[in-house]
Amino acid sequence: MARRSTIAERVEALVRRMEGTPLCDECIADRLDLSSIAQASVATSAAGGVGGFERSKAQCGLCGEPRHVIRYKG
Repeated sequence: MARRSTIAERVEALVRRMEGTPLCDECIADRLDLSSIAQASVATSAAGGVGGFERSKAQCGLCGEPRHVIRYKG
């Protein structure tokens, strides 16, 4: 039986696929069909500053709103 991905793994995979585009928690939750923005926020807060992920306040590349975003800088 295949192992299911955790929310954190799904969030990190999405951010990597977006190739440096900053993403806010709201857009991540929407794209991954998560039940709450808090699920995305926990994952992005934990990933920020680790393994090439950068968390900052900037304009989201999807919705255009100024929010806390995460991007992958490889």
